Amino acid sequence: MSGEQEFLMLGGGNPAGVPEVQALWRELVGDLLEQGERFDEVLVNYDMPKGRPGFIRALVDFLNRHYDWGITEKNVAITNGSQNAFFYLFNMLAGEFEDGTFKKILLPLCPEYIGYADQGLDRSMFTARRPKIEVIDAHTFKYHIDFDALQIDDDIAAICVSRPTNPSANVLTNEEIERLSELAKARGIPLLIDNAYGAPFPGIIFKDVVPFFDQHLIVSLSLSKLGLPGTRTGIVIANEAVIDALSSINAVSVWPTAIWGRSWWRRCWLTTAFSPCAGM
Repeated sequence: MSGEQEFLMLGGGNPAGVPEVQALWRELVGDLLEQGERFDEVLVNYDMPKGRPGFIRALVDFLNRHYDWGITEKNVAITNGSQNAFFYLFNMLAGEFEDGTFKKILLPLCPEYIGYADQGLDRSMFTARRPKIEVIDAHTFKYHIDFDALQIDDDIAAICVSRPTNPSANVLTNEEIERLSELAKARGIPLLIDNAYGAPFPGIIFKDVVPFFDQHLIVSLSLSKLGLPGTRTGIVIANEAVIDALSSINAVSVWPTAIWGRSWWRRCWLTTAFSPCAGM
């Protein structure tokens, strides 16, 4: 829509302007313009590699106040959208390592978010499992994780789910998330939960969903679905080692991956003195 040609944007993932929301953003930007020093700061100063401290403090206060997660500012990093965050995370955790081992990301049920497909620097980075189908009536069904068939092999570096899934809108139940969390913790691997459309924000799902966090979880949130698609903001909540690694990548991610090579992502991860199994 920002190009010079006229398009009919009929895809489901395209942003739509909501007049009331846009009016609020204009009001807030107007307030910022009137505060000369704050406006200059936004335009002139780089943010910290892990994000703007004031914003992170506000997030920590909100999540602890509403969900009692017990997190600190050391558990949060901000990225240029949650899609970028998952690119960083997938390639830190999985793929071919310098010792010749190859690790994978497990998608415990399909269909999953199709956007993951091209985010691996290595081929065959992802492996998936078939779902268990619940037929509700003649026109309705829901798919669930088939825990009876969910084998987690030794080459699995992490488990990843989106909640809800785009574009199918399937929402994993609280019980499924808790069970996945227990399996990941028992295997010493992280569970990644992609909440780009989910709770607590943007909160555009209509299910009884409880936001969930633990130290072996990596939880992603997004503000790009709150009427700000042009200024994508991804939020990652995780243990301190993961946040330190993401901050390191944020600091240098302007450099093309082709220059540094895929092994650089692993070195950035390993130099935090943290392996995918440590401390979990």
